[in-house]
Amino acid sequence: MNEVAQAGDLALPPGVEPGGRFEAWRPQHVLYVVCDVDGTLVGPTAHASDEVVAAVARAQEGGMRVGYATGRMRDAVATLHRQLGAAGPHVLHNGAEVRADGTTVVTWSLTTEEIDELLAIAAEHDDLYLEVYAESGFHVSAWDERARPHWELLGAEPLGLITSGEDLGAAAAPKATFATFSQDALTWLLERLGRMPVEVGHAGSPLTPGLSFVNVARPGVTKGTALRHAAEHLGIELAQVAAIGDASNDLPMLAVAGTAIAMGQAPPEVRAAAHLIVPEVDEHGVVVALDALVGWGRRA
Repeated sequence: MNEVAQAGDLALPPGVEPGGRFEAWRPQHVLYVVCDVDGTLVGPTAHASDEVVAAVARAQEGGMRVGYATGRMRDAVATLHRQLGAAGPHVLHNGAEVRADGTTVVTWSLTTEEIDELLAIAAEHDDLYLEVYAESGFHVSAWDERARPHWELLGAEPLGLITSGEDLGAAAAPKATFATFSQDALTWLLERLGRMPVEVGHAGSPLTPGLSFVNVARPGVTKGTALRHAAEHLGIELAQVAAIGDASNDLPMLAVAGTAIAMGQAPPEVRAAAHLIVPEVDEHGVVVALDALVGWGRRA
């Protein structure tokens, strides 16, 4: 299929296939690309592969700004940040913070009342718990050892227990994350959060099988909102932006990017929301995507 599929006079290179929104795609010279982390830049290993690091370098040499978009806090992507050497803008806390060139561009915080309601929800089910994030570090609703694989992924243990939003004082809380330990808990939680006026994003990581995460932010705060602010910060149009992702919390940024790319292992709803699909993370799909964007840029 990818030998003959075209958008205008632009043929898709090997490894790139049409996604669900291919017919709506209007190729433009991409000046900024943002890549999801878990399942996109990072697969079954803790850090990006040499192939991914080299592809990011080629993209930057080709004149593109490269950033990552993640539900993680700043500290939890520090090693990846050093590996990639990319100036961003980067999207953190599932969209609640945008940083570029080492500086925070914009951030949003949960209110004390919202944190209290989330803590109350966490107390209602035994197979989940809550992490409440500050700019650096996080507090937890319970010291639950089942979440230790997530702490190891983040490279940090909890700062301590939190029983009320007031425990944080004046510190900002850009995001809270529920870790769920069963499918029943995940289904219950998503239904429960659906009654609350907050932004919800569900994601997982190849590094923590058996755990699912549900990120919660202020209403309207998503990776898509953050991507709009990142493009505005760079002074470019969203049509000149590409986004690459694999999970439902990537849908908002895929919806606004001029070029939306899904990883091969992405679920049907993500593939349907993308203009293009590349191979799975284990096959370095993000490398295929970045090299394709660089090649198209040379033709512009």
